[in-house]
Amino acid sequence: MKQVVFLIILLVLGACSPTEDGTPAQNNATPKNKVAKNEVWISGWKETSPLNVVRAGAAVVVHNNFIYMIAGVDGRDFLRSTEYAPILPDGRIGEWKMGPQLIEDRGFTEAVVKNGYIYVVGGGNGPNGQHLLTTVERAEINPDGSLGAWRQESNRTVLPRRCTKLSLIGDYLYSFGGYGGTLLDSVEYAKIEADGSVGKWSMASEAMTLPRYVNSVKAVGGFAFVLGGHDQQKGVGIVDVEWAKPQANGDIHSWQKTSPLKTGRYGMASAKNDKTIYILGGLTGLEYLGSIEKSQVLPEGGLAAWQETTAMSVPRATFSAFTNNGYIYVLGGANRDGYLRTVEYAEINEQGDLGFMGSPQEREQYLQRVKAKKNNGPMLPNEGIVKQILRAEMYSYVQVLNQGKLVWIAGPKTELSIGSRIRYSKGVYMSNFFSKELQKPFPEVTFVSRIEVVQ
Repeated sequence: MKQVVFLIILLVLGACSPTEDGTPAQNNATPKNKVAKNEVWISGWKETSPLNVVRAGAAVVVHNNFIYMIAGVDGRDFLRSTEYAPILPDGRIGEWKMGPQLIEDRGFTEAVVKNGYIYVVGGGNGPNGQHLLTTVERAEINPDGSLGAWRQESNRTVLPRRCTKLSLIGDYLYSFGGYGGTLLDSVEYAKIEADGSVGKWSMASEAMTLPRYVNSVKAVGGFAFVLGGHDQQKGVGIVDVEWAKPQANGDIHSWQKTSPLKTGRYGMASAKNDKTIYILGGLTGLEYLGSIEKSQVLPEGGLAAWQETTAMSVPRATFSAFTNNGYIYVLGGANRDGYLRTVEYAEINEQGDLGFMGSPQEREQYLQRVKAKKNNGPMLPNEGIVKQILRAEMYSYVQVLNQGKLVWIAGPKTELSIGSRIRYSKGVYMSNFFSKELQKPFPEVTFVSRIEVVQ
């Protein structure tokens, strides 16, 4: 497990609303076309057909009620494989089928779909994703939903971009930020020509207000919104959100800040439903998130204040999400338990909250399952006495006496005192680690996701 979590972190870093326990929301609005007697709104998620392959850092697109999952990493290798499945009228996902393989392995990549073609841009492969890609691949979607063979476009991106985020606005394809040897604040764009080919890539005349890495991007109403990301200095998620409107010639500039996220996060997913943007899961630093926020796009281009809505059933990072016909879906990703192939979905009600309709008995059964899952969570395996505490903005660095040995751990910011007995989770061991924020070297430190005081 340590190797699994280490790969996730290594690739990501360097290289009245419902509650978390599933309590129903106070508004009981029935989703569109879902009116039925004796049914109640249940704030929660349903499982549907799992992926054939575990995938994190994969690309996802939807076209004509088919889902396409493309490439990614499986905890060991970068992938060339693709798979696709139909979305059924009741929201469930049908059987997944394997599609044609990409020309190159690539993970932490993105894709868009236009005029019956899927375009995959950037990403990385090789040891720890160190080989950064400038290539673009395209495949045609056949009438039966299957894919034709992938072919490489002649025009490459100006910069290599792993973890870049894409948006399609009009005829222009935009690539925002990412990692190209350093964290990038630049944007580049290319026109998709009438024959489906990708034109020459050009750098936008103006950079974003800050570098964006393992962030998210959504295009709504002709505006591009760039959300969250990773603070390289502090090693935590950021709350910053900015937006701009592309010009007729494809250039994009005049970035403006708007309502910040409630929780700083990176490695998250996003989705849109009409004028509502959802930001889902991710990491705060070492903590995997299940929480979801939503916001409305304002007529002038900014965003309203973010609000929390129904959390996912399990925390996820580096996963995929999308909406389709009044449903929202989350697919794959990773968390502290490993890499995932599970797929979950929920309905979107008129208030933009997430859940599904069911009988009062079904609601009670769902809440009991959520409670049981929470109570049966893994016990923290390590225990020790706090000997020293160093506090950063988001982390607590704690020296612990564990079985007669002094060790350093770093975890989510926690209120501790010298002499306290604590328990803590398994984590990621690192040697010769230097904290830029504390300006302190640690010969050995273990990064953990949970620290709790023993009462």
